Amino acid sequence: AALQRVMASSDCDKDYLALVYGRVNVARGVIDLRLGRDGGDRRRVVASTTLGAASRTRFERLSRAAHVSLLRCRLDTGRTHQIRVHLAARGWPLVGDRVYGKPLWSKVADPALAAALRAFPRQALHAWRIAFTHPITSERVCIEAQPPEDLKDVLGRLRIPTP
Repeated sequence: AALQRVMASSDCDKDYLALVYGRVNVARGVIDLRLGRDGGDRRRVVASTTLGAASRTRFERLSRAAHVSLLRCRLDTGRTHQIRVHLAARGWPLVGDRVYGKPLWSKVADPALAAALRAFPRQALHAWRIAFTHPITSERVCIEAQPPEDLKDVLGRLRIPTP
């Protein structure tokens, strides 16, 4: 129970890798948009400046190539579909996101690379690193998971080094 409380607290840092369409032209930033359910489809979430629950995603551009960028995203809040909706609202949909994304692989000039992006089988989002203070030992714990092979493969094709 103590670990669950730590994981839900602001003391827990959760970092994600996100491969998005678009040339992210800022090195880092914050997306501060409210999130609420879509009135037409309760399974979808929509971003708004006025309606819904407060949510913040911090991002840092790690690399960019062709018509895609690799971002590190850190959640200040943990809302349903938060990263996906926030990035899409900024015009940077996740590669492979069939719900919030657009098939922007067609803007990639290299046909082989465009085909690899088109064929990516899922959302290009990876829970990369989590860090928290252990509730019993008070030591800082950092756990990192290497990206799965499909994401490593597409990053390799883009000549983006795997973090």
